[in-house]
Amino acid sequence: HGGFGRRGRQRAAYMAIWLLAALVLTVLLYLLSFVAMKGAGRAFQGFGFGPGLRFDWPFVTNGVSLLEEQPGILPAVIGTVWLVIGAVVMAVPLGIGAAVFLTEYAEQGRFTQLVEVATNGLWSTPSIVFGLFGYAFLVPRLGNTKSMLSGMLVLGFMLLPLVVITSREAMKSVPDEYRDASAALGVSRWQTIRSVVLPAAMPGVVTGVILGVGRIAGETAPLLLVFAGGVFLTKGDAPDVIGGFEVDFVMGPPFLDVSNPALFEAGTALPYQLYAIITAGLSGSNIQEPLEFAWATAFVLLLVVLSFYAVGIATRTYFRRKISHE
Repeated sequence: HGGFGRRGRQRAAYMAIWLLAALVLTVLLYLLSFVAMKGAGRAFQGFGFGPGLRFDWPFVTNGVSLLEEQPGILPAVIGTVWLVIGAVVMAVPLGIGAAVFLTEYAEQGRFTQLVEVATNGLWSTPSIVFGLFGYAFLVPRLGNTKSMLSGMLVLGFMLLPLVVITSREAMKSVPDEYRDASAALGVSRWQTIRSVVLPAAMPGVVTGVILGVGRIAGETAPLLLVFAGGVFLTKGDAPDVIGGFEVDFVMGPPFLDVSNPALFEAGTALPYQLYAIITAGLSGSNIQEPLEFAWATAFVLLLVVLSFYAVGIATRTYFRRKISHE
């Protein structure tokens, strides 16, 4: 009826958008279901509740040890979680602070354009380059050995450009009328940023963090150079970051010496363990079917990444509802 007129073109555009969206979702669901079919059986083997309602998930709660009935990946799961948490703790405050300066304080000109080009370039830099930087610069300065702290810093450097980019765009999208109304009430610039701009931009900032976490959680190349120290670790080798802090009193300022050996030890993570089993062909004598073990590891890695996504989406939803109710 509409032919190739405006109405016909509009309908064709809507149809093309829906078809492309359906195609992307189909590919995504196929990939997820394929990995689930390959790895869910082994991953959930022994899953359930034991005597006294004791929760059992051997593949996730065990390490790789000859003394255990079923080898598991607990050290790799904990290593992945702590690497991501450390990267987020480092990158998010720095990224938001840089975005506030570039958007609200710095004069828009060549300097801000140069920073924008640099951040875009850093975000598109291959991860192996960040790994080489960490190996050449961080490792010699952090005990001259691979460590979790080096891995956190390298992944934080990878996440930082995206946080800066998305935070700047989110702050730019806040209408200037909000700033003008706040200034008309005699509110200082910093109070306006803290009470008006940042809350309004926070959903966009969280979206950028979600996208970045999805990338760094699956990185393997940087970890090979700065963190990976073993594939088949026992349950007792899982990093204890919280319980690893040691506080000693000293005679001179600052009178306290705080250290954490767990941050300066090498370990393993899910993507590195997956790489080692499949690509490098490693298999411990206590893993009878390495390929099946690898598919289960990939499935758990997807669950971990989706868990981070769920936390990020819940945080974004909270800020959106908070804004809509104010």
